Amino acid sequence: MSDPETTPAAAASDRHGLEVIGMAQCMALLRSRPLGRLAYLDSGAPTVVPVNHLVDGPTIVLRSMQGGKLDAAIVEAPVAFQLDDHDPSRGTGWSVLVRGRAVLIEDPELEARFADELDSWAIDADTPVSWIRIVPDEISGRRLQRAGD
Repeated sequence: MSDPETTPAAAASDRHGLEVIGMAQCMALLRSRPLGRLAYLDSGAPTVVPVNHLVDGPTIVLRSMQGGKLDAAIVEAPVAFQLDDHDPSRGTGWSVLVRGRAVLIEDPELEARFADELDSWAIDADTPVSWIRIVPDEISGRRLQRAGD
C-alpha cells in the first residue's frame, strides 16, 4: 500500500496554482491522521475545534459531549471539517476540506462499532457522549509546495 502523503496526485491545479488532490487520495489522507478540525456556528459565532475522527465510507464520524457540536448535529447544521499536514523543511503540505452537514447518529450498533474504532484523546470511557456524522456535500483537497520548487 502506498503512503497517501507521497503518492503522486493528479496534475490538475486550482485557480491559485495549487495541485488538486483527487477524491481517492483525499479519502486516504482523511484516514491518515486521527486529529482534524471541525468548524461550526455556536450561538452564531464561527467556532473551530480539534476533534478525533474516523472515516466511515464517504463520511466523517466523531463523538461529542454536550455543547455546540452536538447542538449543530441535532439541527443538521452546515459544518466543515479540515485535516492537513505540512513539512516546513521541504516546503510542502496538503489540506483536505469536507463541507456538509452534521447529523446525529442514533443507532446503538453503529455507536458500539465506532466506540471500538475511535480512540478519543479528550473523552474518557465513562463520559456520556453522542455520535455525529458529517455527511459531505463537497470534499476537496489541495497540495502545496514552496514557490520555485
